Amino acid sequence: MTWMPLWAQGLLILAGLLVARAALSTARTPQGAAAWVVFLVSFPLIALPAYALFGSVSRINARIDDRHRSRMSDGKLESRLGLLAPITRTTLHDGNELRLLINGRATFDAIFEAIDGAEQDVAVQYYMIADDALGHELRDHLIAAAKRGVKVRVLCDLVGSLFLGWRYSRELRAAGIELRGIPGPHRALGRIGLNFRNHRKAVIVDGRIGFTGGINAGQDYIDGGKAFKSWRDTHLRMEGPMAAQLHHLFAADWEAVTETKLPELPVPGHVGSVRGLVTGHGPTDKMERGSLLLCGLVGLAKRRLWIATPYLIPHADLITALQLAALRGVEVKILIPRDSDNILAWYATRNYALSQTGIGIQIHEYMPGFMHQKIILIDDDIASVGTINIDMRSSLLNFEETALIEDRGFAQEVEAMLIDDFANAQKLEPPGAWHVRLLSPVARLFGPLL
Repeated sequence: MTWMPLWAQGLLILAGLLVARAALSTARTPQGAAAWVVFLVSFPLIALPAYALFGSVSRINARIDDRHRSRMSDGKLESRLGLLAPITRTTLHDGNELRLLINGRATFDAIFEAIDGAEQDVAVQYYMIADDALGHELRDHLIAAAKRGVKVRVLCDLVGSLFLGWRYSRELRAAGIELRGIPGPHRALGRIGLNFRNHRKAVIVDGRIGFTGGINAGQDYIDGGKAFKSWRDTHLRMEGPMAAQLHHLFAADWEAVTETKLPELPVPGHVGSVRGLVTGHGPTDKMERGSLLLCGLVGLAKRRLWIATPYLIPHADLITALQLAALRGVEVKILIPRDSDNILAWYATRNYALSQTGIGIQIHEYMPGFMHQKIILIDDDIASVGTINIDMRSSLLNFEETALIEDRGFAQEVEAMLIDDFANAQKLEPPGAWHVRLLSPVARLFGPLL
């Protein structure tokens, strides 16, 4: 900075120190705080704009977190999931009807059927909407609903849907559909940002039928696209009180983006016998609820813990929880894909996976194609189906959601699905190929960004 006047250098260093002070109180991890402080103090000219794009969320917006609290209540229910109520902040409800949707075509057939039957309201939220064959199918069904007089609102993440063309957006808006991109959350330097993304995926029809899971609105999620032979994923159709909880999450995100509250929809009655809830978390939470939720779910396991995740890059607390589960005799089996859509994440996943196999945690690689589902099965009665990966980003940096179900019948469906998936997998054995041993420790350093 020798080319700069001394007064400008002084101001720059002062700005770096002030922002470094903010990083100490807002960074999501101690390691992240230390890295930002060193970077900001040593290289403020580069670090300040970098912090504007990737830095931590301002805590002044933690009030957004309160909007996600469900306003519905039907009393306290005796259950194991009830132990997590301080984390989920959402009421367990009986009376739901659920359907497990395996893979993309079954998912969108069910979603389009629900949209075609909508009477008054359709809410759509995806991390990624693609301007491709599947994206066009979604567009056409939404436009048809709008022409019938249904109110249609669409949210998509601005980074995940970066390549959604202007023509696609124009066609939706021309039909009277409200389309909004979700920017990064509020920060000291505005809402510009790449690091904190809204990873939620939801469709809610009339506040009574809801869908969530791992599947985005793109053709790749149907057939694997050009990169993969197939795409293995899972979604969930819910009807009843859980769908209303999913709509509350959408309404909170809509209000955060538009500063407009959505009108209340009628509370759906009981349509089935399944007990469950829908919960969400994000970087504006006052507590690290994503991390707490995953650790809490692991802690519930007494006999079995099966996990399917495309990325296995857990933070230290979750690694400890998984190890403790294995050491106390829980069968811990984790399914990861053999192929991946992110090479750095692939190597980082192998680093974590290979380091855990010696203490009784079984890691299996799904072989037929890319596996993107986010599933947790606990013992014989609890399951999680949602958007949460077993990585630092889902735990600490993204806005996520999941459906938690406590029902033996539904758990049996998830078990049967995962048994088929494990039958198409091979057990990962150490030490791994030479390039894995060489590159995976390096990739692990980028864990918080993957």
